[in-house]
Amino acid sequence: MSLVLVTHEIDEPALYGAAAAVIAARHGGRVLYPEFRFDTGLHADAVQHVLAAGGLGPSGLYWADRLTLSPARAASSVDEIVAEARANEIIVPIHPNYLRNPTLPGTIVRAAQNAGIETTVVTIGTSGDGFVVEGETLAGRDGFGRITDRPESASENRIPLEIGLIAAEGDQRSVYPATLASLADAADGLSINLTIRFIDPVALGDAGNFEIPASLTGLVLPGGAAMKNVPGQIEAAAAGLAAGVPTVGLCLGMQTMATAIAWRRFGRGTANLAEADPAAPIKTFVPMAGEKGPNGRALPEHRTGTHASAVTAQTRLAEILPASTTAHYNHRYRLDPALVKDLEEAGLRVAATGFDGAIVDAIEDRDHPFFIGMQGHPELGSRENNPHPLLSAFLSAAREYAHSH
Repeated sequence: MSLVLVTHEIDEPALYGAAAAVIAARHGGRVLYPEFRFDTGLHADAVQHVLAAGGLGPSGLYWADRLTLSPARAASSVDEIVAEARANEIIVPIHPNYLRNPTLPGTIVRAAQNAGIETTVVTIGTSGDGFVVEGETLAGRDGFGRITDRPESASENRIPLEIGLIAAEGDQRSVYPATLASLADAADGLSINLTIRFIDPVALGDAGNFEIPASLTGLVLPGGAAMKNVPGQIEAAAAGLAAGVPTVGLCLGMQTMATAIAWRRFGRGTANLAEADPAAPIKTFVPMAGEKGPNGRALPEHRTGTHASAVTAQTRLAEILPASTTAHYNHRYRLDPALVKDLEEAGLRVAATGFDGAIVDAIEDRDHPFFIGMQGHPELGSRENNPHPLLSAFLSAAREYAHSH
């Protein structure tokens, strides 16, 4: 078959492998990526893409999962790349800023040519928000960062809606692209003209004076590895809980939502995630390492990959998802089982469980119109023309809230 090396020098973790994914989709190929390095001190969420088989990869690999039939896979060696290229169309993303071994591209080319494999090196340029090859546009990006061959969707006859995303705009646009793309997918499916207002949780802090802007009809609490975002996320979750504003949480967002309910039960500021504040009087989410489930089965220290969850009957989530649902998971902490009864008395309802019931995989508030969080990453399951049902349900609730206020 053949091998294509795609060199792309743009310094955005969100676009790692994106151009390679576009080429792979057009040629029916698959993406193999070499050893990488990112400064996670600068970009905490640069390596937060959950691989279906387990483990984490660069966050830009979302595009390979989204655009191609075969998810991107790590290449352990040059020999593996060459062996794969003997039987398949293999596309290798080369990002000089993120390449662990700078001499690797030359080594791959020489090895492939010595093996008689047709080898091409493509250099990607940029023009505005598009990818360009030899002066021709390869693909563009819409206002939500989605890679597309189509122009922006017409906003005429669409319902305008503004929601708040509790995150720094740069993190969502340049580092972890899946949340914005998945919200846009859901908006398209509902013919909503969606506006995102970014609310930086670090700037929000924990002063207790956050008031949800009147124009917002929903709040999104995204996932992420940066614990600096936790105080602001809990503040936003507490505000959404008190005001009845539709709120959805993804992974870390579910954890901060549950902590907001804990504040309602035990008092403001009494509880926090053990990961974010080891000295918190009440720790809502605690390590799974060394723990066992009700059946004596040891819990994983780090749960990653695609896993099934059992959705609790007669919950709001059961109206949205099937009784058994799968999602991408990436977490080391779980809701402390010892707190569940107290939190249920404060309105929390366990909406899904995993690992034979040992892990709370989703929560909701019993009396809130829409306050649902998942421990997994539903945004990673979204595709163009096939949005994730939870995000569609959230935007539907936000639309209903807009009509009633």
